[in-house]
Amino acid sequence: MKELSFVQRLERIPILKIAILYILTLLVAPTLPISRPIFQYLQQALIVMTLLTMCCYFFRGKICKYGYTCGYYLSVVLFGIFHYWRNDPIVIANHFSQIDAASYVVKIIEEPHIKQHITRFSGEVIGVHRQGKFVQTSGRLIITLKLSTKNFLQFGDLLWLKADVKRIAPPRNPMEFDYREYMRKYAIHHQVFVKSGYYRVISRQAIREFSVFGLALQMRKYFLLKLRSYLKGDENFAIASALLYGFRSEISTDSMEAFINTGTVHILSVSGMHVAVLFGFLSLIIRQIAWPPYLKWLPLTLLWSTIWIYAFIAGLDAPISRAAIMISFVLCAQYFKRSFSSLNSLTIAAVLILLFAPRAIYDVGFQLSFLAVLGMIICAPLVKVLLPVNSSILRFLRDILTVSIAAQILTTPLSLYYFGQFPTYFLLANLLVDIPSTLVMYAGFIITINPVDWLNEILGFLLEHLMDFILSSLKFIDHLPFSTIKICPMEFSILFLAYFAVFSFLYAFQWKDKRYVWLALYCGIGMLLINGKKWLASNDLERFRIYNTKHELTMGYFKAGRGIVYSTFDSLQAKGLQYACGREIALLSTGELQFVPLNGQDRKNYFVTLPLGKVAILSHPKGTMSPADLVIIRKNFLYGLADVLKQVRPKLVILDGSNSMEKCLLTQRMLDSLGIQHYLMKDNFAYVWNKENL
Repeated sequence: MKELSFVQRLERIPILKIAILYILTLLVAPTLPISRPIFQYLQQALIVMTLLTMCCYFFRGKICKYGYTCGYYLSVVLFGIFHYWRNDPIVIANHFSQIDAASYVVKIIEEPHIKQHITRFSGEVIGVHRQGKFVQTSGRLIITLKLSTKNFLQFGDLLWLKADVKRIAPPRNPMEFDYREYMRKYAIHHQVFVKSGYYRVISRQAIREFSVFGLALQMRKYFLLKLRSYLKGDENFAIASALLYGFRSEISTDSMEAFINTGTVHILSVSGMHVAVLFGFLSLIIRQIAWPPYLKWLPLTLLWSTIWIYAFIAGLDAPISRAAIMISFVLCAQYFKRSFSSLNSLTIAAVLILLFAPRAIYDVGFQLSFLAVLGMIICAPLVKVLLPVNSSILRFLRDILTVSIAAQILTTPLSLYYFGQFPTYFLLANLLVDIPSTLVMYAGFIITINPVDWLNEILGFLLEHLMDFILSSLKFIDHLPFSTIKICPMEFSILFLAYFAVFSFLYAFQWKDKRYVWLALYCGIGMLLINGKKWLASNDLERFRIYNTKHELTMGYFKAGRGIVYSTFDSLQAKGLQYACGREIALLSTGELQFVPLNGQDRKNYFVTLPLGKVAILSHPKGTMSPADLVIIRKNFLYGLADVLKQVRPKLVILDGSNSMEKCLLTQRMLDSLGIQHYLMKDNFAYVWNKENL
C-alpha cells in the first residue's frame, strides 16, 4: 500500500484549516484596538458576513463559490475576534466596573480556599447598590477576605460586601509571574480585599439549586474526606489529592519545587494519564460483565459518563478537558467500528476548548498540554526507532521513556521560553514516578468507591508508602548536581527557530528528505549565533535593581554572575521576595550571591557603597548624612527631608512602596521645587538600571 504524502495526511484532518485560522485570530485579537462602538460594528459585520456566506452556499456559480470560500474564512476571523473580546469589561455595558457602586452582591462560583483565616474565591457580581437602588450587573472578580469560623462560606452562597474594587495589577518586577494575564483566561479582571465586618451572607438558597459544577464540588469534597480518613500524613494526603483530583493548594512549597525541578509536575495536574488510568480501570471491570445484546450501549454510556463526571470533579482545566474529549472520540470510534485519528481528535479538542474559553490560548498549561500530546503522537515513532529492543521488560521500560522523551521534545522550547529552566534528570524522575503514581491512582479510585473498611485501610497504608517513595525520590534527584539548568528565558525569535528546526527534522525523518535536515541545522546555527551575540553583549553588564516588594525594600547589584542583595526581608527564601523577584535574582546570580538583611521594623538609615556609586536608604532625619548618588526614601519621611537632601546632594531620589500615596505626592512636589530627579515606586514598575543604558 502506497504511503500517504504529507499533504494527503493533512487532508485527513478536515478541521485543521479552520483550527489554524481560528487560533491565529485568537493570538492576534489582543493587539487590536477594541472599544464598545468598534465591538458593536464587529458584531454587525459578523452577522452580515454570515448571512452573505449562507446565501453564496445556496446559489451556484463561480462567483458564489469564491464568495462562499472567502466569506467562510472571513466569518471565522470575525467570530474569533468577537469571541475573544465579548466577555471583556470594555465591551459589556452592564459590567460592574462600569458603575460607581456603594456595595456589591456576589455569588460564589468556586469552592473557597482557606489559609490561615484568609479566604480566596472567585465570584459573579450579580448586582450593585447605587444611590439606594439595586442594579443588575455581570462580571467576575477575585475576592479575598478574613473569615470567621461562624461564617463558613461555600459554593453558591450570596454575599453582600462593601470594599474598594480594583483592577488586577500587572507585574511590577522583571520576570515576575503575570497574575493579571493568568486570571484573564477566566474572564476575571478585578479583585477586592474585604475587611472583617464589611461582608455578610445574604442567602444560601443558591446551593439548593441544581448546578453541575456545584454537584461536582460536592462529590470531590466527599471523595477527599473519605480519602483523608485513610491517610495520616498531611503532605501525603495533599499529594494524593493532587494526583487523583488536581487539588494542589495544600501541597507544601518544598514538595512543589521538587516536582517542578524534576520535570514531573504534570502528574499533579489531572490530564491524559489520569483519564487513561481511569479508563483502563473501568474497562477492566466492565469486561468482566456479560452484557446482554440489548444492553450493548450501556458500557459505552457508563465509560463516557464516568470520565466526564471525573473531568468535572477535577475542575475541567485544559489538560483534563482535552483528555476527556479525545477519550470520547475513542469510545465512539470503538462503538461504531470506525477508524480513529489521534491528530484529528487533538485538533477538535483544541477547537472545542477554545470555543468555550478563547483566552485559554494564552494559558501556559493549555499550550504545554497540547504540545506534549502532539509530541507523543508524532515523535514517539522516531524515539522507538532510535531505541530498538527485543526483551519484553526492556520494551516496557522503553515505552515509558518514549512517552517522556516524546513529550519533552515539543515542550522543552516553550518551557525555556516561559520559565528558563530544564530538568536534567527528567527521564530518571519520570521512570521512578510513573509506575508508583499509577498505583496511587488505582488505589485511590478503589478507596473512593469501596465500602469495605479493612481493604481501604490496607490501600491507605500502601498509599502512604508509595507517596513517601515518590517524594523522597524526587527530592533526592532535585539535590543531585546540575539537576536543573536555569537560563534567561529565550527570545521569541529563538523559540520560532527551535520549533522550525524540530518540525523540519521530524519531516525529514518521516518522508526521508535530507533537505529538511539541513534546514534544521541552519536553524540551529541561527539559534547559536543569536545566543552568542546576546551572551557577548551581557557578559560584563552591570545590573542594578530596586524591586517593588510593596512595603518592604529589596535592592540588588549584579555583574558577571555574582550578586549582592539588600532587603528588609529576613532571607532570600521569604515568600514575598521570591514571588516578586526571586526568579530574576536566581538567574542573574548564577555564581556567588550575598544577602544582606536590613532591619525593616525600626526607623534606621543605611548607607551602601556599590561599584556604581553610593546609595542612602533614609527613613528619619537623625544622624550624620554623607553625600550619596542615590537616595531611597522610606516610611513617609518628609519632615526635614529638604535639609537632608541638601547635605546628601543626590542625583536621583526614589520613593519606595512603604510611603503612602499622599506623602509621595507631597514629596514629589518638594523634589520638583528643588530640581531633583525622582522615581515613584508606589503602584509602579521596579527601578531597573543597566550599564548599557547610560
